[in-house]
This record gives sequence, C-alpha cells and structure tokens, in this order.
Amino acid sequence: MRTLEVWERPHSALLTEDNFMIEQFCEWLAGTSLSQLFSRLNWVVPTVQTLHILSVAVVVTSLAMMDFRLLRLTKGGPALPEMSRSFMPWTWGALVVLLVTGILLTVTEPSRELLNLVFRLKMVLVLVLVLLTLAFQQALRKDPEYWSASPQRRWIGGVIGVVSLMLCISIVTAGRMIAYVSN
Repeated sequence: MRTLEVWERPHSALLTEDNFMIEQFCEWLAGTSLSQLFSRLNWVVPTVQTLHILSVAVVVTSLAMMDFRLLRLTKGGPALPEMSRSFMPWTWGALVVLLVTGILLTVTEPSRELLNLVFRLKMVLVLVLVLLTLAFQQALRKDPEYWSASPQRRWIGGVIGVVSLMLCISIVTAGRMIAYVSN
C-alpha cells in the first residue's frame, strides 16, 4: 500500500492532520486544573463574556468614530488628531482586555475556539485591524495633519476608514458565528 505524499492528499486530509495537533492541545488544555475550575464555576464564563463584549463595544465605537471622521461623515467636534489622542488609549486598553478575556474563554472551552475555522478567521481579521490601526496612528504621530494634508491622503484615509469599519463588522459577525458553526 502506497502512502500519499502531502501534495497528493485531498484537502480534507490535510485539515485533519493539521487539526490533530490542535485537538491534542485542546484535550491537554481542557484537562488542566484552571480549565476544570473555570468550567465548574458557573459565573466565570458569563462574567468573562460580558467583559469581552463590553471591550468589543469600546474598540468598535472608538474606531468607528475615527473612521467616520476619516470618511468625512462627521464635521463637528474635535479634529482627528485630538480624537485619536482621546480614543486610542481606550482602544488599546480594550484590546488588552479582549486578549485576556479571549484567552480565559479559550482556556475554558478550547475545542470550541481553537478547532473552529470561524474563530481562526476572526483572529486573522483582528490582526489585520490591529496592524491597520497601528499604521493609522503612526501616521498621525509623525504628522497630526497627515490624513488631511492632500487629496490623495484624504482618499487613502477614507479607504482606511471603510476597511476598518468592514473589519469591525466582520470581526463582530465572526465572533457571533463561532457559537453556530461546529468544528
């Protein structure tokens, strides 16, 4: 009997092999005393989920306000550099809370998260949003008027605003879909 080389195997076989190590890790993590404790304490998951959802609201709201300014949908209020100085500490702080609460939720139900392709997509989208936000913020740090200095930069800022909003919506949607998509 001939074994198939990696490039000859069907795609589903590759996913199964890739998932094997993740499944083993999930089983190990679910067996840890911390995971067992969180699973037994009925208040842990709802409390951590609440903190996670509130932090999502902080990130999405603060980014949306700046995205609307980049898109020139809002005119009044503080200028974009001032908004960024006010909102970005909240955004980064909420992202830290999201990281911690996300890890706690994953420790509690590792298979539900780590074996779910929607969860993996969500993590990729979060990474893209973080990198986009860093680029946006870095440009403002170098030059507070960067996103309004020229028509080309205003256009690029608008594109960033649209992409950021789409990423936020996609991340929230993926987060909800995790519960409805099986491994």
